[in-house]
Amino acid sequence: MGHATDKADLNTTQSDLIVLQEKGFILEKVIGEGSYAKVYKATHMVDETRHTIMACKVIDTAQAPRDYLTKFLPRELDVLIRINHPHVIHVSNIFQRRAKYFIFLRFAEKGDLLDFLTQNGPVPENQSRLWMRQILSGIHYIHTLNIAHRDLKCENILITANYNVKITDFGFARNVRQRDRDVLSETYCGSLSYAAPEVLKGVPYLPKLADMWSIGIILYTMLNKALPFNETSIKKLYEKQVMRKWRFRTNVVNQLSTECKQQVTQLMEPEAKARPTAVSIFSGPWIGMDQRLTKLTFLEESLLKQAHEETQKKEKDLDDECEAERIAELRRKGRGKGSKIYSYPYKNCSELIMYITIILKCSCSSM
Repeated sequence: MGHATDKADLNTTQSDLIVLQEKGFILEKVIGEGSYAKVYKATHMVDETRHTIMACKVIDTAQAPRDYLTKFLPRELDVLIRINHPHVIHVSNIFQRRAKYFIFLRFAEKGDLLDFLTQNGPVPENQSRLWMRQILSGIHYIHTLNIAHRDLKCENILITANYNVKITDFGFARNVRQRDRDVLSETYCGSLSYAAPEVLKGVPYLPKLADMWSIGIILYTMLNKALPFNETSIKKLYEKQVMRKWRFRTNVVNQLSTECKQQVTQLMEPEAKARPTAVSIFSGPWIGMDQRLTKLTFLEESLLKQAHEETQKKEKDLDDECEAERIAELRRKGRGKGSKIYSYPYKNCSELIMYITIILKCSCSSM
């Protein structure tokens, strides 16, 4: 996170500020900074008597490379529009003005997890369990939507006034399933200290499983107030990861339960497919040490159900599209062979099946 400044300086023009103000939004000071974006503390004037403190991420596309504009930014905007979960940062408004996007989000009063660790030291196991349960709930939800975050780290876990946590920054997020298959990522994403071995190795990887490694690093860091590896060399870091050359700090190791230490070890498993999923940890022995945490809230359950339904609908639509393409290809091939092709206005799989049946019957009658 960057240092706060006293005013909105961003390359934001006076006319930008006036347009935002007309919509009820006032940018204040910079509270974070990235490669192509700045994050501002902002105020939303709901009406004459009510106002809300918010965060505003301002993306200046004029400063960004083509790859970011054509790939990463559209993905981020698509994900932000789709997601809605109590442990994922809420986006209330997105505005575009000329080369800039203004994304207004829930403001996290207590800063990010890294700030918290710096100021307060290691997080006790019971509090870590609660926060990890909330992170896992959010990750299970976005993974159900077939979205991988790909940049999970302490800086991207925000803490609210009520000491609940929310996942933020979907700048590297992407859809990870197409046409009934998991899509492998080839892009090196995220921060070196949180990157999984397969990401560092530079081979195509399954992004959801890489997310789970990053969650393991977050959990270790919460408990120890330190990263498990301090290497800046990719080669040396990779070697330490695959050889499991890490240990708990001596000042905390004896305060942690066996279940907790096993959970960290399972997440920091070099073999990607051997890592636990978010839902398996949720129902596992460590979270289960507090039975209250194993149950989804009514809201979490409802949103997860919606995510499942959206995913199933998307896969069905892709199946229909795929079948339509297959029939179109058959028709193209048929034209070249003098076969009879009958047009049929199908809308879904059942109509396509009926259409195929008509073609087959007509073909048989002409034999």
